[in-house]
Amino acid sequence: MPRISTHLSTTCAVAVTAIAASFSTQAAAQSAPKCGETYTVQPGDSLSQIAAAVYDDASAFQIIYSANSDAIGGNPGVISVGLQIDIPCLNETVASTAAAFRPEPTTERLPFPNARQIRVAQGTNWAPFANEEQEQGGMITEIANVALANSANGTPYKIDFINDWGAHLTPLITDIAYDFSLSWFKPNCDQIARLGEDSQFRCNNFDWSEPMFEQVFGYYTRESEPALTSYSDLFGKTICRPAGYATFQLEENDLKEPNITLVRPSDPAECFTGLVDGSVDAVAIAVDTAEGKMVETGTTDQIRYNEPLSQVLTIHAVISKNHPQGAEMLAEFNSGLNQIKETGEWFEIIRRHLTEHRANTQG
Repeated sequence: MPRISTHLSTTCAVAVTAIAASFSTQAAAQSAPKCGETYTVQPGDSLSQIAAAVYDDASAFQIIYSANSDAIGGNPGVISVGLQIDIPCLNETVASTAAAFRPEPTTERLPFPNARQIRVAQGTNWAPFANEEQEQGGMITEIANVALANSANGTPYKIDFINDWGAHLTPLITDIAYDFSLSWFKPNCDQIARLGEDSQFRCNNFDWSEPMFEQVFGYYTRESEPALTSYSDLFGKTICRPAGYATFQLEENDLKEPNITLVRPSDPAECFTGLVDGSVDAVAIAVDTAEGKMVETGTTDQIRYNEPLSQVLTIHAVISKNHPQGAEMLAEFNSGLNQIKETGEWFEIIRRHLTEHRANTQG
C-alpha cells in the first residue's frame, strides 16, 4: 500500500506540473504583443519594450503612444498594469485623402486673395512634421490641410511655406499678415514664472489650437552609465540641446543655469557625437529626431534612452491674441481637427508619416 500511495502521488505531481506548464505557455502566448491586436500591459512592461517585441525596434514606441495617448496620459514612461492598448501595424499602406495643398505652378496672373480666406504659414526642413519636399508637406501640414477641409464652416484656406521660421511668430502672426502659423510647441503657461523670455512671449501673445500631435521628448545618456530616475539626476551635468530648439521643457523641471550647463550646437548630430566622446553628459531631444541622428552618427548602441524622464510635448497651430477674428478662426480650425480625430483619419495620417520617416532614417 505505501508503494502504491507513493506511485500515485508522483503521477499526480507530474500531471499537475504538466498542466501548470501548459497553462503558463498558453498565458505567455496570449499575452505576447502583436500588431493589429489589443494588448494588456503586464508587470514590468514599458512602451519601448513593447515596441521592441512587436517591431524589433524600441524607438518605434512613439507610434504606439500616438495610438493610445488618451489612455496612457501625459507620461509615456509609466504605463499601468492591466491597461489595454492598441498595437498598430506599420506595414499597412494608407493613402492620403487630402488634395494637394499647393496649386500647380502658373505663369498667369494670380487672383486677388479672398477676403474670407484663412491664411496659414508653415516652415520646412523638419521631417516628418514640416517639409516642403515630403508628401503633403509633412505630417503637421497634412493634418492642418485635412482639418480645415473638414471644418464646420468650410471657409476657404491657403497654406504657404515660409521658410524663415524666425519670422513666423513675429512679425507674420503678431502683425496678422497670416492668421495661423503651424508646428509650435506649447509651453506650460501655468508655470510661466519658471520659463525663459521666449516661452513667456509665446504664453502672453498667442492662442493655441487643440493639440495636432503629441510628441514624446526625452533625455539620452551613455549606455555605460547608470540610468536616470529623476530630473535632479541631471543637476550639475552638461546637457546638449540644439540651437533654435525650444528650452521650456527643461525650464519646467529646473534644468537651467546654474543647475546645469547648456550646450547648443547648430546640428543635433553633434549632441550625440558629443555624448559619446564625453564632452556632454546628456542630450535633450524628441525621440523621433534622436532616432535619425543616432543612426546618422552610428551611436545607437552606445546611448541609453531614459524612459522614466519621458515628457509629452504638444504641437499646435497658433494665432495672435490680437487677431480680430481670432476666436472664430480658432473655433473653426478646432472643429475640423476634432472631426478627423473622431473619424480616425488623424491617426492614419500620423501612422503613415511616422512609418515612412522610420523607414527613411533606418536606411
